[in-house]
Amino acid sequence: MALTVKHISAITELILTEPTLSEAAAKWRKRFPDVRLMRINASELRHENPALEFGGRRVYFAISTGACVSITAQACEANMLIFSEDQIYDEE
Repeated sequence: MALTVKHISAITELILTEPTLSEAAAKWRKRFPDVRLMRINASELRHENPALEFGGRRVYFAISTGACVSITAQACEANMLIFSEDQIYDEE
């Protein structure tokens, strides 16, 4: 499943309006349970360019093939998202 314009619009809305990245991620997971999302520390992605960035919050498009994840610049290739912000780790 590729990310769509609807997904990109929802990502932007959540990142800009939710008070924390954790809340943005929780709402994303509830709204789009079929699109995997993970949150990780920004330092782990320091050599990657985010697809979107708003006020220090970064969104990366990624391709997941089971245990392997790779970053892509193309939403049409992505089947998952990575949210990142300094000192943020996935709690799940």
